[in-house]
Amino acid sequence: MKENAVIDFHVHPFADPSYNLNLYPGTYDLDLRGMKGQLEAAGITHICGSVLKREPLREGFESLRALNREALRLQEELGDFYTPGFHVHPAYARESCEEIAYMHGKGVRLMGELVHYMHGWGDFSERDWAEILDTAQQYGMVCSYHTPFDYDMGKMIKGHPRMTFVAAHPGDRQRVAEHIEMLKSCPNLCLDLSGTGLHRFGMLKHLVEQVGAERLLFGTDYPICNPGMYVRAVYREEIGSREREMILYGNAARILECSKSVS
Repeated sequence: MKENAVIDFHVHPFADPSYNLNLYPGTYDLDLRGMKGQLEAAGITHICGSVLKREPLREGFESLRALNREALRLQEELGDFYTPGFHVHPAYARESCEEIAYMHGKGVRLMGELVHYMHGWGDFSERDWAEILDTAQQYGMVCSYHTPFDYDMGKMIKGHPRMTFVAAHPGDRQRVAEHIEMLKSCPNLCLDLSGTGLHRFGMLKHLVEQVGAERLLFGTDYPICNPGMYVRAVYREEIGSREREMILYGNAARILECSKSVS
């Protein structure tokens, strides 16, 4: 275990201000160096995640492809600090499968965070995802997806047992209970701690007691959420040092290193 290492599994990086998702525009007008500096000041040593933009998909899958290429460009700038994630879409199964193959060729294994409400795929069914997830499993992808939404994710996750899924955002008490039920029924599912949840004292300790620390990944949802607050929250919960290390670093490192192509 790397001493003092913290992998933030859920960041939406940016260089251009138009990609900055901070909820108070103009408060932090940062360039790429400034973004990295804020995360490092919080104690974060590595980030993962997709590039997002608030505007709708005006050019179909080309809009998503542009976000994916921006993520690859940021990886070139940030080097070992950043593991890029990329987008797919059930309305564009062929293009999505081609994108999976392309990103695999670039050494990228993280699909997502997939955000249904920003990209308009909330009305699609699990059948629409079948070809995409089959291809993602073949290429050893990890799939990070936004919660909550109305899909039967359990069916999709159980149908792809050789693929790791990561649900984002614990949510409040009832949502946490639903996540616990899913985690117990789906051994290939993990939960990242980004967004709402960590501000409720005792939530992390409860999750560790219910499902084990090995199913939990540290995440912040920066630049929407304060990364320093989230790092501190993990240290203030009454869990063991081994469990804390697994959550902050070990689990993400294991998942990302173990995702390999079986094609």
